Amino acid sequence: MQEIGMLTNFNKPTELAKMTSLVAKAYGMELIYMRPKDINIEEKKVYGKVLVNNKWMDKTTDIPPFIDAAPYCFMRKNKEKMDFLRKTTFLSDNRRNVVTKEMLQNTLSKDEQFSHLMIPTHKIKSFQDMDSYLHDYQKIVLKPGKGLRGKGIYIIEKKDNDLFTIGFNKEKWDADVNALEEFFDNTVRGKNYILQKYVTSRTPQGDPFDCRVHVEKDGTGKWAVAKIYVRIGIGQSVISNVNQGGGISDPKEFLKANFNRQHEEIYQNLLKLGTQIPKKMEQLRGTHIMSLGLDIGIDTNGKLYLFEVNDGPSTKAVISEVAFLRSNYYLYVLENRLNRKVKVKDSTDELENNQKEIRELKEMIAEKEKQLNSILNSKSWKLTGVMRKARRKMTKKK
Repeated sequence: MQEIGMLTNFNKPTELAKMTSLVAKAYGMELIYMRPKDINIEEKKVYGKVLVNNKWMDKTTDIPPFIDAAPYCFMRKNKEKMDFLRKTTFLSDNRRNVVTKEMLQNTLSKDEQFSHLMIPTHKIKSFQDMDSYLHDYQKIVLKPGKGLRGKGIYIIEKKDNDLFTIGFNKEKWDADVNALEEFFDNTVRGKNYILQKYVTSRTPQGDPFDCRVHVEKDGTGKWAVAKIYVRIGIGQSVISNVNQGGGISDPKEFLKANFNRQHEEIYQNLLKLGTQIPKKMEQLRGTHIMSLGLDIGIDTNGKLYLFEVNDGPSTKAVISEVAFLRSNYYLYVLENRLNRKVKVKDSTDELENNQKEIRELKEMIAEKEKQLNSILNSKSWKLTGVMRKARRKMTKKK
């Protein structure tokens, strides 16, 4: 059975690793779960884990010819190991020519195909830069140039010449010019932050939201939309971040409820961007990529804006879709890029067991999504929108 690797920083194999292993095994591949510290450069070996009878077992083997490498493994402390892997094997993403948020916005702003999606963006170097953006746009977003899943993002709004409101996660507070400059010195200065014009992408209840378009390479080596879902910042004042207490909703139901006659056009445009933008990203980087998460906002008029393109998107809401697409892509790379023939193991009992495990995992994941969608689309949730608005106003007054 042909070995392929999955490289992450997590000590314990994830649900994605388990499902991907089960699907890959049905295609004649054995997934080796490993971390950078499991790689032995001198021996050219990896001390990883494989799934056997639904249990993860230790296994020592050669470096797999293909490794699904999480971008977060490319840290300074892992440089020697990752440089070794770049030379030794085929990586799903070699992290060459990474495009920064500012670079992406500036480049696509000059591209006729994508310029309508762009938000004015600027790398902040001084307090004057921030002050100038506030003068031009009244409301701005501050975010780290190399942000991680929505962390460290602030929203600042200019109320009048000497009064501003700063928002962070679920909190808001007022600041005069001196307090704003002090905030800049303590929080932003020298920390590679970027400025963006604030785009209003909120539900009628006032909760921030965006659309995550998760894309993966498929069994033909082409880009495919794994899933589109709406992320809603439940009770948050800044962003629609699921990792900070947000929730997700079905895109068609959400768009139909909030954008009426435009809902189908918006959905089709999201699907289209799911194949257009990844191609552009590969062109800009000059290398292959396997997985991307596009964060797209929609203003009250139905206009789409590209907030970010994440090259290490969360898979919590798309585990089953990603497992199937990646397993097919692994097979494509082995046979078409590396010229390795993969033979499916003829074992009816094993295939049936794998399929049973896959079904159980999919059912568990689907049930979680169903419960959350039920909450977000319930009458009680919509009615409490008034309460959430009131709570934000009370917080603002304090």
